[in-house]
Amino acid sequence: MSNNFSMGAINKTTNKYEYPKIANKINKYKCPFCEKDVIFRNGKIKQPHFAHYKSDNPCSYYEKPNETQIHKDAKLLMKTLLDNKNKILFYRECYECLLEENTIFEYKIIDNDYNENTIATMEYRFNYNNSNRSADVALVENKDIKYIFEICYKNKTKEENRPEPWFEINAEKLINNINSVKNIDTNNEIRIECIRDYKCDYCKEVIECERKRQIHFLEKLIIKEKEQKQEKNELLKMSKEDERTIEREKRIK
Repeated sequence: MSNNFSMGAINKTTNKYEYPKIANKINKYKCPFCEKDVIFRNGKIKQPHFAHYKSDNPCSYYEKPNETQIHKDAKLLMKTLLDNKNKILFYRECYECLLEENTIFEYKIIDNDYNENTIATMEYRFNYNNSNRSADVALVENKDIKYIFEICYKNKTKEENRPEPWFEINAEKLINNINSVKNIDTNNEIRIECIRDYKCDYCKEVIECERKRQIHFLEKLIIKEKEQKQEKNELLKMSKEDERTIEREKRIK
């Protein structure tokens, strides 16, 4: 992360977050973490980035951001994309086979999802399954949740803790990819990967076939054990019959 210098800054005039790709040298900016003035650099060698002015007590937000700073910047970035009404395409890849042809495009957030009543909110609190929850970022319309966006740095969100539809996004990938051109398609849609655990139809079918095979194997094993037990009982019964026959013959003699 520190080598890419992709962290954003707060526009001092609008008080809104701007990421390097949309920033410019005319505006004045401050660090979202320490709130000190920062400089925007957009040269020919390095990609656009923000940096602190030299200081005796430097902030690490741009040079060596920690987990908290990366998580905060990714949340600010996601909120900004929604505030700017960007067209966003979320996709998930099968974590079992990782085959490109099994990539599934789940949702498109397009113009119809935005209106005058939709608001992007950070740390949005809500109740779900009789528990109080908090979403990293939520797109809300008249206090109703339309989408939830969880920003993941290390620990992923439990599947049962969020109502659908919701997305989980890798913080570092979001920050770096948004500031590059590789995540923008020809329709000017931003492509963002959802890292929620997902299995493609092919893998689901393979897993289901394996489950049925194991069940069939166990059923055959149980039947075989029953047959062996029955055979053992039959042999034991025959053995006892033979013993009684021998005993009777002895008595006759």
